Amino acid sequence: MSYPLARAVALALATTAVPALAATDIEMLQERLAQMEQETAALRAELELVKQGSPQTAAARNTNAPVSVAATSAVKGNRVFFRGGYAALVDDRADGAFTDMNDITQALGLPPTRNTSDDGWYFGGGFDFLLSRDSFGLLPGTWALAELGLEFRDLGSEDVHLVGPVAECLLLANLGAGAPTGCVPVVGKENLMMLTVSASPKLKFNEGGKLRPWLIPAGLDLNVISPPSDSTNYLDVGVQFAGGLDYEILPGITLGADVRYHLAANLTDPDYSPASVAAANAMGLTLNTDPSNDAWTAGVSLGIGF
Repeated sequence: MSYPLARAVALALATTAVPALAATDIEMLQERLAQMEQETAALRAELELVKQGSPQTAAARNTNAPVSVAATSAVKGNRVFFRGGYAALVDDRADGAFTDMNDITQALGLPPTRNTSDDGWYFGGGFDFLLSRDSFGLLPGTWALAELGLEFRDLGSEDVHLVGPVAECLLLANLGAGAPTGCVPVVGKENLMMLTVSASPKLKFNEGGKLRPWLIPAGLDLNVISPPSDSTNYLDVGVQFAGGLDYEILPGITLGADVRYHLAANLTDPDYSPASVAAANAMGLTLNTDPSNDAWTAGVSLGIGF
């Protein structure tokens, strides 16, 4: 109903149905009808917003209502990342049967070769999955994420007596076939490598900022070592601790840096008996009685939100 029509209705009521109404009462009725018309128009406009699915609907109903950061933020919580950099073992794996054949070459009177390599490079990648934007209500502005990662580490190589050719030559000699001249001291490069699959909880701070520190308090590692240990085991488990920074260079794209420490359970340890160690030492041989798979990395990363 338009305002002129409302005025006409009010005038008709005043002149026919209610002739006793005063002029002030007629004006009040006109104002009330005009107000009803405005409210009807507002309701129609709100209905159109609802039909169109506009996010402004809630604000149109109550302009003073607080708006959740999680509901309006354009930041993508999930991401895929790629990272790489420097990697190192805490202790080298020298004096192992598969790393350098040092014990056997000493027994044969050959020049000793020890694989003391313990540093190199790593490359990896993974996914961050957003679980909560406020750490389940405990830390406002701090995200709780689950990180799934895969990391390959090349820890360097040394020129050593290789286990394969040496073992073949010794087997031929024991079978009476006689080892070819120069067969035993076969020297080649032996690489030390590790592959780690990890699953870790991650806390990411400073929501809304371009620079966001993060922390992994403790995560699960599954390690594969190459070459295997003296007991021919190659699987190990452990815990990783990590921290780093991500900087958003473009919407949804970050550059970062991180440092990680991988603490291994060292399940590949052959755990030599005291009698075996004493016998080896009596013959002048060296055993690696405390092998360790602990390692650490430091590098940079590229993240893409999705």
